[in-house]
Amino acid sequence: MEKLRYVPLLLAVMTVISLGTQYSILSSGIVFAQEDWKGEFETVCSKTQDAMTFSVDELKDLIARCDKLKPLIEKLEESPKKVYRRRLHLCKDLFVFVLESKEKK
Repeated sequence: MEKLRYVPLLLAVMTVISLGTQYSILSSGIVFAQEDWKGEFETVCSKTQDAMTFSVDELKDLIARCDKLKPLIEKLEESPKKVYRRRLHLCKDLFVFVLESKEKK
């Protein structure tokens, strides 16, 4: 009978350990997902050097990719958010400028 007294305590400890493990897995997944945008950011913004060589459709795709990155950057802490938001804005503006100049031709 005395052993039964420890069952609720054991269940509570197992639940806490289980939740802690799930939380750490989820939080590491969130960190990974948050860092995922950096690769896309670097890929998109590295293409500014070749912006004049892209077709209209490729430029529209790059602009759309910039638009998808913006909400992810807005979730960052204030200092990195300012830096990446500005860099993304400059990349997108260049793509828009080139697109508009190609569409005028």
